[in-house]
Amino acid sequence: MPEFLGPGADVGEPSTREIILDAARTLFAERGFSGTTIRDVAEAAGVSPALVMKLTGSKAQLFQAAAPDAPGLADIERPDESIGCRMVRALVERRDTGDYEFWAMAPFFVQEAPDPEIARQKMVTRVVPRIAATIGEQSEGLVRSRIIVTLLLGLAGGLRTFEVLTADDVGNEELIETYGGLIQQVIDSGR
Repeated sequence: MPEFLGPGADVGEPSTREIILDAARTLFAERGFSGTTIRDVAEAAGVSPALVMKLTGSKAQLFQAAAPDAPGLADIERPDESIGCRMVRALVERRDTGDYEFWAMAPFFVQEAPDPEIARQKMVTRVVPRIAATIGEQSEGLVRSRIIVTLLLGLAGGLRTFEVLTADDVGNEELIETYGGLIQQVIDSGR
């Protein structure tokens, strides 16, 4: 798809397509696929519905394009901390800042997709290899990586969707150490 930069747009500014995708992510997360229209996305992005269609295609294509990649999994620079704890720290920090949480929203994107089976397959092929690369897993089937995906989905849902563990219930460092330890056990089980 072509990238359109509006008048006066700076190279460092997000492209019109990125603005549309950000608006779509928010609306799809709030209203689901059926409850969101191209017109809604256009209005939220400050563009015309025709431009949304030109840059993203059909509503189904927009939905798929708006499904975000998993954020950094263990990118936090903490050499003193295990990979499992760094993964959990990233989720906890995003909760505390209110940043978008891929792991909490991924199930909704799959469930609300026009074809949930295809969306599920795309999501799995997107995230499992990234986890495997992060933990250095090369086994057939990448079972440990799949378990970690499940743990991260559960933690994100518990923190963001159900708010089972708030910062008042358990301190961040205790949560990171405890849940990160669970993930690290899975990582270490293959060594």
